Amino acid sequence: MLELLKAAVRNGYADEWPEEEGEDFLAVVRGADFLLKGAVWGAIRELEKVKHWHAAAFELLREFVPEDLLVNAAAELYHHSFFPGSHLLFILGALLGPVADDVQEYFFKAREFFTRVVGLRYEERFREAALLAPGMPVVLVREPENKVDPSAVAVLSPWGTCLGYLRAPLASVISSRCEDGETFFACVAAILGAEYDPNERLHLKVRSGPPEGKIIMLKFLETTNGAPEGLASPGLS
Repeated sequence: MLELLKAAVRNGYADEWPEEEGEDFLAVVRGADFLLKGAVWGAIRELEKVKHWHAAAFELLREFVPEDLLVNAAAELYHHSFFPGSHLLFILGALLGPVADDVQEYFFKAREFFTRVVGLRYEERFREAALLAPGMPVVLVREPENKVDPSAVAVLSPWGTCLGYLRAPLASVISSRCEDGETFFACVAAILGAEYDPNERLHLKVRSGPPEGKIIMLKFLETTNGAPEGLASPGLS
């Protein structure tokens, strides 16, 4: 975050904030930094702290954060059932302008996106997640026989233990895209600290298409001896 903060100060953004709103400035910078690391919900929690939004805040985000990441964050909020009226969603809509029209269909079309893993608070799963590091591959597994949700998508560590699940609305979209012939791969994007909700700590980068390089296949082959049935492929399809 320090380099981003220095760049923001160097570009004059700190001077445009009223002194009494210094915490807002830092929250926007922290939010931008989280987005750049793929920690979408870390970014959301920081940006929700901003009390006064003005032109400088919008310009800072536009300058340092790629537009697709801003749409990604808005889509996470839009498809999150517990935050249908989030004020931040309206802020992001204003920030994105006409591009905000892409938010509703984002996960139906995006070739690459960031999201979080839910269910880590159960069965001490975060002890397993603590062994992960950014860039490590994880395995996505559909569960069509899941009695609670036939569209469920489990997230497994490279050594085959269950870390949790993709959120139900996103899993439904991913399953639908798989039915249309797409294949999805995922790796760890970011792991947030213990001060965050367990369901917002583990973030993934998910992409459609062939795996990036050989690392996913190598990791998979090295760790799948005795892994649960259904992990015959490192990709979700």
